[in-house]
Amino acid sequence: MYSKFQKVYVLCPIGTKTGGTELLHQLVYQINNIAHKQIAHIVYLGNLNEVKPAQAFKEYIGSDWLTLKDIEDNNNNVVVIPETSLMEFNKFKKAKRYIWWLSVDNFYNTNYFSRLYRQYGAIHTLSGYLKGTFKNRTKYIKQADVNMYQSYYAKDFLKNHGIPETNLDYLSDYVNDLYTTNVNTALQHTKKDIVLYNPKKGYEFTSKLIAASPSLDWVPLINLTNDEVKEKLISSKVYVDFGTHPGKDRFPREAAISGCCILTDKKGAAKFSEDVRIPKEYKFEDKDENISKIIEKIRFCLTNYNDVIKDFESYRKYILGEKKNFNSDCEKIFFIGE
Repeated sequence: MYSKFQKVYVLCPIGTKTGGTELLHQLVYQINNIAHKQIAHIVYLGNLNEVKPAQAFKEYIGSDWLTLKDIEDNNNNVVVIPETSLMEFNKFKKAKRYIWWLSVDNFYNTNYFSRLYRQYGAIHTLSGYLKGTFKNRTKYIKQADVNMYQSYYAKDFLKNHGIPETNLDYLSDYVNDLYTTNVNTALQHTKKDIVLYNPKKGYEFTSKLIAASPSLDWVPLINLTNDEVKEKLISSKVYVDFGTHPGKDRFPREAAISGCCILTDKKGAAKFSEDVRIPKEYKFEDKDENISKIIEKIRFCLTNYNDVIKDFESYRKYILGEKKNFNSDCEKIFFIGE
């Protein structure tokens, strides 16, 4: 394998631990692993005097990271820009510019200003708005050399913005090895009649489900370490996610591979069978008139778990193959075969 580029720079907000920022670090790790040398680097964005890199990502990059001033802007290099960092797009005049769509909804996030404020500080953010730096981000979609999409939801969004198939590349992701190692042991773990949920996503509707079913044991996944999350997942029977699904979220996959039955809404990536690959009878519109149906489905999963869990077998097989597919996608996009 020969790299198409001398160096690959992957932009990433500093100090933020999310599925998206982990994925940016995974890309750097995977490219270097394929190249058998260090050609890819994470480039942190933000005030490094106030915020430090997330320690959780050391397994991917060690202590190696750069800042914008370290980027060599020439024709031999490429800069990978997540959709939330497009304010940096025009800073690169010679290097190839690849946008990586990890989320669609965050591109239009109403809290965009507050996110910039946290990342860049008040003075820089206000200056950027006055100069127009943070405006007209939509035009960058067509100016990018390549638009990479993590979900088919994002692909649909890009095609609706007139991006031709020739300018699109699929680059998804994979869940942390913590969840895919010894998966058979996780499936054989003793399960309790627990319904898990993420209170940071879709809680407005989930709270209605909780209120309508006080006899069920609802447990939030919050303020937990990765190991604690895994323990909750392998010990429970059901995971529900009525969030917006801005991209192909990790929590449903981590829950499924850990042996949970999955119920979601039909928003964002969840409405695409290629992104959330569960049977359609486990997807519901988050409307008040569906609350009783959803609770009935949850109870059915708890009571008939040993039979129902078989409905998610193909989803689990797909999740187990994601890391291999991610490697193949990286080779296709960033390398030339021997």
